[in-house]
Amino acid sequence: MRSLTILLCFLAFGAQAEVYKWIDSSGRVQFSDQPPPASQGKAQRMNLNESRVTTVSARAAASQASSVQAQVQPSAPPTKPPRDEAACAAAEKRLSFLKNANLFKQVSNDQGKVEFLPAKQREQEIVERTAFIEKNCR
Repeated sequence: MRSLTILLCFLAFGAQAEVYKWIDSSGRVQFSDQPPPASQGKAQRMNLNESRVTTVSARAAASQASSVQAQVQPSAPPTKPPRDEAACAAAEKRLSFLKNANLFKQVSNDQGKVEFLPAKQREQEIVERTAFIEKNCR
């Protein structure tokens, strides 16, 4: 049993793959576990045991990303799109109607019959119109 363990340890050394690096005819760097063809030139053997992996801390990556983003953003404040007077007037008129009227009728799209607007839907529409006016009209 002991000799089998020692034999397996020695076989593991031979199983370690070699990596070759060379530049092909189009100028690209190639990596392979087999040496390049003779027409490709001389290959450099890479020692993978000595290569180190470097990591960038999350804080350093975030600070680099924010500094790049700060350089890209213009220093001028963002400008509002031009005010659509007709849309603002219509939204303010509808908001005034929703707040002041007692019965709200709405035409249904299905069969064309007139229905009353539920209170919940009325409140939702008031919120939507108010948000639209705040965003686009002021």
